[in-house]
Amino acid sequence: MSEIKPVSISYSDFKAGKDFTEEVSEAFGANGLGLIVVRDFPDFQKERQAALRAIRKFADLPEETKEKYTDSKSNYSVGWSHGKEKMRNGVPDTAKGSYYANPLGDVITDDQYLKENFPELYADNIWPGEDLPELEPAFKNMTQVQLGVGYMICELFDRYLHSKTNGLHPPGHFLEMLRRGTTCKGRLLHYFPAPPTASKSQDGLCGWHLDHGGITILTCPLYLDLQSNEITAPSDCGLHIKHPTDGSIVKVTLPPDCMLVQLGESFQYLSGGHLRATAHCVKSSQTPDITRETLALFMDWMPEEVMKLPEYTRPYSEVVHTPFLPEGVPELEGRIKGAKHYRDFAKNTFTAYYSEK
Repeated sequence: MSEIKPVSISYSDFKAGKDFTEEVSEAFGANGLGLIVVRDFPDFQKERQAALRAIRKFADLPEETKEKYTDSKSNYSVGWSHGKEKMRNGVPDTAKGSYYANPLGDVITDDQYLKENFPELYADNIWPGEDLPELEPAFKNMTQVQLGVGYMICELFDRYLHSKTNGLHPPGHFLEMLRRGTTCKGRLLHYFPAPPTASKSQDGLCGWHLDHGGITILTCPLYLDLQSNEITAPSDCGLHIKHPTDGSIVKVTLPPDCMLVQLGESFQYLSGGHLRATAHCVKSSQTPDITRETLALFMDWMPEEVMKLPEYTRPYSEVVHTPFLPEGVPELEGRIKGAKHYRDFAKNTFTAYYSEK
């Protein structure tokens, strides 16, 4: 396993109108890691610290308290989730707990049909107002920062595809689609202290997977000891990527003042395979008595968006193929089959990861 320095871009350069065609191609092309780092974004450390410390406090609440904020009807896609997700060979993922909410609104529809048939997308937010009221504002403040980063990267994708396809890709197409989306999902993540029997495998904290949505914006993780003091990130853990050229496993390190943007499978599909997502996992640390906190924002399309390949698409077999797909990860082709709209694909994906295998 090796450590790799990912492609990075400057927020200041973006505001100045710099051309990032080369960087986008290197990061998200056929040989890219499917991610890019955004540096020198206006200071957001106050928001980052508040959000990540809030999820640590929530995870420390009694189990019966946390259970009040779970929602099985939505496949645990709002509120608290722990041990519900099945990642590797159908084994429940108990290494981490998650708190999910939509940053765009607590109630995004009153349509009961949609709520009952697609609860993963349309369920109302749940907040622990009685037990940890600070979590809600901390979550909302940080995700607003991440939304700005997401729109910025999507604008770069549109510019890149317009150039690469000799104008076949309409300017601003994906940015407009993303701005129409109402089903974004933020995920506060708490990785519990490693027990003595903790897995030493590469995916000991978070199993191998690909994000299925549009784009994912990640904060730098916060590592805390059992007294909630911030500590230096252990060298033996963190985000790992399956390199698409040879299947090797590479570690990606993110500075605290940067954000990381990853591509989702639906964006890979809708771009006709010109932009690529990659399999990734979080490796556990063997250092005892520490926790890892982070916040991932998944920016999605409108549920009604048609899953249609563009006229400039690459061959279908290339579009749906993921090189060196880890064992146990459901193939994109199987989940996209028969999915006319994005909501169908999302439901297929939730079922593949959360149902019994």
